[in-house]
Amino acid sequence: MILLDGTIVNIAIPDVLTSFQTGFSQVEWVMNAYLLAFAVLLITTGRFGDLYGRKLFFILGGLFFTLASLACGLAPTIGWLIGFRALQGLGGAMMMPNTLSIIANVFMPEERGKAMGFWGAVSGVSLALGPSLGGVLVDTASWRWIFIINVPIGILLIVLAFHFVPESTDPLSVKQIDYPGVAVLTIALFALSFALIEGQKYGWASSLILGLFTVAVVGLVLFILIQRRQVQPLMDLSLFRNRTFSVTNAVAALLMFGMMGVFFLLPVFLQAILGYSAIKAGLVMTPLAAIVIVASPLSGILSDRIGQRWLMFGGMLIAALGFYLTRRVMVMDGSWQSMVVPFVISGFGIGMVTPPSTSAVMGSVVPEKAGQASGVISSVRQIGSLLGIAVMGAVLQNRAVSYLRTGIGDKLDAAPFVLPPGAKEEILDAVASSAVNMGEMRAGGGIGASLPEGVAGSLSQMPASVAGQVADFFRDLFSMDFIMGEFAHAMRTTYLFSVIIMVVGALLATAVSARVKRTRGSGP
Repeated sequence: MILLDGTIVNIAIPDVLTSFQTGFSQVEWVMNAYLLAFAVLLITTGRFGDLYGRKLFFILGGLFFTLASLACGLAPTIGWLIGFRALQGLGGAMMMPNTLSIIANVFMPEERGKAMGFWGAVSGVSLALGPSLGGVLVDTASWRWIFIINVPIGILLIVLAFHFVPESTDPLSVKQIDYPGVAVLTIALFALSFALIEGQKYGWASSLILGLFTVAVVGLVLFILIQRRQVQPLMDLSLFRNRTFSVTNAVAALLMFGMMGVFFLLPVFLQAILGYSAIKAGLVMTPLAAIVIVASPLSGILSDRIGQRWLMFGGMLIAALGFYLTRRVMVMDGSWQSMVVPFVISGFGIGMVTPPSTSAVMGSVVPEKAGQASGVISSVRQIGSLLGIAVMGAVLQNRAVSYLRTGIGDKLDAAPFVLPPGAKEEILDAVASSAVNMGEMRAGGGIGASLPEGVAGSLSQMPASVAGQVADFFRDLFSMDFIMGEFAHAMRTTYLFSVIIMVVGALLATAVSARVKRTRGSGP
């Protein structure tokens, strides 16, 4: 439910735009408000669960999430919807880290991998099925139902947790809140997350984004200094002295970087390049989600028996192979049938990594520190996701503009007529400013819906026979097939980043201890 709501909203954007008669920049914050609140508060709520009760914070988070979901479904204006989405993110942040710490405290070490496997299966499926489920709800009911559907699920979840989940805390900690640590970490993570979300919009070199990155770095350094001086710190920095804890968190971040980069690119390719509907695009991605369901529990069981290191290593390499094969079929005349095998391989690799990485992190700390550990890995994964989307989006835009400028420039140089002075650069600048949203270009008929003023003026002064020849040339030049072909080329190049990231993660995984199994400690 938590992860599903991070991706399900994307599909409803056009309907929300129409419903509230608002701009895209405002609707973006329906997604961003949730992601920001979720990413910023994970470590804090994980620690609060250690201090005051993991079950308590899980149930409170479920209550916040459920009520906020109902409010989102009934929101009268876009402003209210954005505010309620932030409350949803708060509820999700209260629940997510405490799910892992509850598992770490309830299950014996020899059973923990299996439990993490089922947790990983649900997580992977939620991320992959969000767009297709959202498409079904939007098409058959209304965009409001993507939120309202959470209400009965949330109520059931709260009732089950109240009756069947045991309470657990960190008995070694004094119930004292590290207010300076909470404040500084919240500001630093907010600045970092906001910069990653909005960097492409404002420009990565803009004063706003650079300033936010500076605030994030200074804030994180200050947070470390504060934690070293606190008697009861928000985060026990000694956790990072454990090589397995530190390295596995890095592997988890790289997995989410590569995975979310792929999940970001695939729907764009299927809808903008191949012209699939949102529902069809979601259904095409179903094999990826289905195999995660199979691979995650299997990986969890194996991690209990053989350890986590080689499962993470092999899973990252298998995912890299799947991403590479997917890249090869991302062509203009591609078909969904050609994507089934690459998707299955990708899903198997992802499913093989998530459970052992989670159990390695949770197993590398005593159960009393489970909330802190789960808060860290949840935050690391979320930042990895945001970073993957930000970097992939920036690389895609850069490569698309570059390839389009080169391709169109070559065609203009070979044109059977002489362009007016400066017309070539004017055209190429128009290409650069238009090559941002493929969906809008497809809907609008391409970049060349309106020619640059200088070219259009020159056409009006030419003889009819010559002007017709020139107009036909430009129609061919700005054809959707050519434009989308260059975008497909840019996507294949961008996809290589995910392949490289997964290979790096595989190599890093070899530094994890062969088998991580902690005793239950003094926890329940």
